[in-house]
Amino acid sequence: MASSFVIKEHKVEAQHIREYPHATAHSQEEVLHLAVKQYIPKSNPNPKPGDITVIGAHANGFPKELYEPLWEDLVAALGKKGMRVRGIWIADVAWQGQSAVFNEDKLGNDPSWVDHARDLLHMINHFRAEMPRPLVGVGHSFGGNIIINLSYLHPRLLSHLVMLDPVLSRFRAEGPAYGFAPMQLSSHRRDLWPSRRDAEAAFRKNRMFSTWDPRVLDAWLRHGIRDTPTKLYPEPGKATLATTKHMEVFTYYRPLAQAVGADGKRYVDMGKLPDIDPDYREKYPDFPFYRPEGPMTTDRLPSLRPSVLWLYGGKSDVCGPGMREEKKRLTGVGVGGSGGVEAGMVTEVVIEEFGHLVPMEATTRCAEYAAESIVPAVRRWREEEAEFREWAKKSDEQKQVIDEELKGWIGPLKARGKL
Repeated sequence: MASSFVIKEHKVEAQHIREYPHATAHSQEEVLHLAVKQYIPKSNPNPKPGDITVIGAHANGFPKELYEPLWEDLVAALGKKGMRVRGIWIADVAWQGQSAVFNEDKLGNDPSWVDHARDLLHMINHFRAEMPRPLVGVGHSFGGNIIINLSYLHPRLLSHLVMLDPVLSRFRAEGPAYGFAPMQLSSHRRDLWPSRRDAEAAFRKNRMFSTWDPRVLDAWLRHGIRDTPTKLYPEPGKATLATTKHMEVFTYYRPLAQAVGADGKRYVDMGKLPDIDPDYREKYPDFPFYRPEGPMTTDRLPSLRPSVLWLYGGKSDVCGPGMREEKKRLTGVGVGGSGGVEAGMVTEVVIEEFGHLVPMEATTRCAEYAAESIVPAVRRWREEEAEFREWAKKSDEQKQVIDEELKGWIGPLKARGKL
C-alpha cells in the first residue's frame, strides 16, 4: 500500500551531555545522533498557518515506523473534522532503532528516558522553521513519559498531548516490580535467526503479534528486524533485532548497584543515586533495580500545562484502574498547570478489549479518539492567537515601554526620609 505521506529522513545531533555517565561508551562529550522521520501529508502540500504539527515518541523496543499507520489514520480523522496536518516528526531514541545503528560504536549501558525529551527539544529547535504552532505531542508507553517531560522542559511548547497507555506511576500501589516481567522476558528473548525470512516467519507465528493491525505488523517486519553483520553479530547473512534486547532491558530498569569496588564488583552507593526516593530501599529491600522517571514524572503532573487525552487499553498491565485514577486526579491541578479535569483540560478514554499495545491493536480507534481530543485544543490555540494578533497591532514603541496603566499599578515614588 502506497504511503499518503512524503517521507523525509534526517540525521541530527542529540543533546549535549547525557543524564548518566555510562550512557556513552568512551567520552562524556561523545556526539550521539538521532534518526528522524518527517511525514508530510500528500493531501496538504501547501500548508497554511494553523495547520497542526505532531511530535511523536515510540515505545521501548518498537521502532518509530510502527506508528506510520497511526499517522495515516490520524490525518484522515482530523481531515473529517476540517483540520489539516502540516507534518509529523518522530525520532528513534538514541539507543534504539536506526538511531542505535548510527550510534553503535558510541553507546554505553545506562540510558535515561529524559535524555530523549531533551533530544526532542533540540530537534524542534533545529527544525523550528518547519514546525510552526500548534504542536501536538503523541507518545506511547515510555514515549508518553518522554512527551510529558518535553512539556515540563517547555510548558507552552505543546498545545495538547495524546498519551497512549503511558508509563508513569508513583508505584505506591503496585510496588517496584511494576513492569519487571517485560524486562525479564526481554532479557531472555531470542534475538538471532538464520535469515530475515526465518525471523519474519517466527514473528508471524508469535501470538503477541497476531492481534496487531496488519499494517503495524508489516512495519515491524520491515523495520524491527536488522540484517547482520552488526556489532554484536558480525557474521553476515543472518537477522537480528533492530533494537538489541540489551538496550531494551537497560531501558526498563537501572541497577541500584552503580558503584564499583576494588574487586570489580558493583555495590550500592546512595551517593550515586541522586534521583531515587530516599525511602526506596527501606520500602523494597530485596529489589535490586529502580527507575526514576515514572514517579518523578508523576509527581510533577499537577504542573502539566497542555490539555491531555489519557487513552488506555482496558486490559493493560501498565495502566490499571488505580494508576488511571492517579493520573486523572493529579494532572494540571497545581501551580503552572492547566486546571485539570474541572477546567476541561483532561479527558480519558479506555478501550476495554485491548492491552498496553493499544495503538498497535486498535490503531484506527486510537487515531479517531486522538483527533476528537485535538479539535478543542486547536480551537483554544486559535483563540489565544487571535488575542496575540490584537496585541501585535500596537507599535513596537508601545510594546517596549511602560504604559500609563502599568505606571498606575506601580504607583508614585515615595519620598525618602532625611538621613
